[in-house]
Amino acid sequence: MAWKNAVVSREEQKELKREALLREAAAAFNQHGYHATSLDDIANSLGVTKAALYYYYPNKQKLLAACLERLMETSFKGLSRAMAEGQNGREKIKLALEYYLLSLIDEMSCCVIVTEDDALLPEDHKEHIKVRDRYEQALRDLVREGIADGSIVPCDPKLVTLTFLGSVHWVPKWFSHDRQWSGKELAAMMSALLDRALSTAPVKSLLG
Repeated sequence: MAWKNAVVSREEQKELKREALLREAAAAFNQHGYHATSLDDIANSLGVTKAALYYYYPNKQKLLAACLERLMETSFKGLSRAMAEGQNGREKIKLALEYYLLSLIDEMSCCVIVTEDDALLPEDHKEHIKVRDRYEQALRDLVREGIADGSIVPCDPKLVTLTFLGSVHWVPKWFSHDRQWSGKELAAMMSALLDRALSTAPVKSLLG
């Protein structure tokens, strides 16, 4: 191929457009809410017709399902990374939360807050809940690991996981990259809060 294979193929072009669509849809759903966002809104933001969107997804519900599927794929990648990098249960759960939050608010993210999952079609909702529950169970197992190895104070793993996921899921509603913190800074600071709350040897300051 000419240009030393630098020319994007038709299939690659299609995938790039799909990525752009997912990012734009996720951003709109996060900012305005799923029900308040129309396909016309998303199409206008992309500078295309609504008909062009149907080439990729047949309706708004399938578009939401694709966003949530991408979120869970990214979540499990972050979880695997955290388990490889952490030295004990506390470090692993801290890193898992940090990577999860970063996946939600990264500028190039296609992720969307999971509070919109009730809008999914029944079959998509069932599949999403199954995958989401598997992820949450993995986080609870890390809390249990930390309790067992002495790095986390005795606590209820289910309550800990739901509490911190609840706080993280609200972040895309208010976070903006042009505000006080970058995505990486915010993810690090919020995971540090979790770390201090659970740690058997908490740091004396969360500043600096």
